Amino acid sequence: MPSTEPQLALAQLLAQLRGVLISLLSYTLQTPLSTVQTTVETLFEGDTIPAQAQRSMIRLSLTELNRLSLLVESLLAYINQVWALTLDFAQFRPSKQSAAYLRSMFAALPDTFKAAQPWIEEASARLRPFLDAVSNVQGDFAELIWPQERALLEQEWRQMLAIVNHELRTPFTTLKVCLETLEAETEASVTDRLTFLEIASDDINRLGLLGQDLELLSRLSARQVWFRTELVDLAALLQNTISSFLRRVPEATPASIKSEAITGVSLVWADGDHLAEVIQRLLDNAYRFTAQAGEITVRAHVEIDENKPSVWSERGELSTLSIDVSDSGQGISRGKLACVFECFYQEEGYLRRTQGGMGIGLTICRYLIEGMGGRIWAESPGKALGSRFCLRLPVHEKKGDSFT
Repeated sequence: MPSTEPQLALAQLLAQLRGVLISLLSYTLQTPLSTVQTTVETLFEGDTIPAQAQRSMIRLSLTELNRLSLLVESLLAYINQVWALTLDFAQFRPSKQSAAYLRSMFAALPDTFKAAQPWIEEASARLRPFLDAVSNVQGDFAELIWPQERALLEQEWRQMLAIVNHELRTPFTTLKVCLETLEAETEASVTDRLTFLEIASDDINRLGLLGQDLELLSRLSARQVWFRTELVDLAALLQNTISSFLRRVPEATPASIKSEAITGVSLVWADGDHLAEVIQRLLDNAYRFTAQAGEITVRAHVEIDENKPSVWSERGELSTLSIDVSDSGQGISRGKLACVFECFYQEEGYLRRTQGGMGIGLTICRYLIEGMGGRIWAESPGKALGSRFCLRLPVHEKKGDSFT
């Protein structure tokens, strides 16, 4: 529900704007990446594909990559333009001009995207009530955005664009080099060929995961994700999630991961799939920022929430599930603990990191936990002193033997 409080109304509008632009970015990536992925997978078959057919596929993929690079460049310029347009709208708030703003927003859309009519309709429906809320806020127009606040917003927005640009262009460049080399080196050895294909495959998979995360983030921000309660065995869920995570990370894991025995009951009613996704993302975050010989620990317990009135339910007592993922990694400065869940937030030197990622994994965790009625936060004594991510989630303990 849009707020009538000026600063909150603006924050809600900008969050919705970011959501629709993320959905456009996800839409932009899908088709070209699918073409390149098909080419890389087919080239692994080697001699079973005629040389001429391989070269044709490579040329098509290079064409798609070049087109995608141009699309991303025009999209980032468009995003910058729309962001400035929205801040101007919020600052001067012409009465009843939401429709005019939307016309201006879509008029600036690059020609390549104007066929995306379903996206335009969805974006209009999502933005309109929040534009109306900002437009109807009472008070001096200039009070909604002070100059220093606008400068800070624009600085954060530029950082977000830099992260997006970096995380997309780096694999674009690698893929292009690999495909161009495969096209030119017709007499390359099988070993060299497989090396280039493996590098290309890693980057296309990385881009695919980024695209999936962007799509999920967009759906979460639009409240288009459904949550389903089921009977969950917490001990099995933790064990399976950690095992699945360890299968994905390199063999030379830089940190040991251990799970402490669950205290309290193990069978509860909760959204097992989304809970497992949050735990896996927290493990991934800890893994990225924990040095070799470090340690990551997962702790979980369930306890009846005695601070709340007893709630009768055929599914049992209302309890609180507590899960903490601790690491001995680089830690978080105290002033940044609340920021780490913000969309596209990265610590200093984000473009020089070797860990990769857009900085949206923890944002997705926050949306998922809040969508399940819980809360999540970060704790850390400071830089280089490790960190702990804590989630608390209301669950119902299994009651009796009638539910299996």
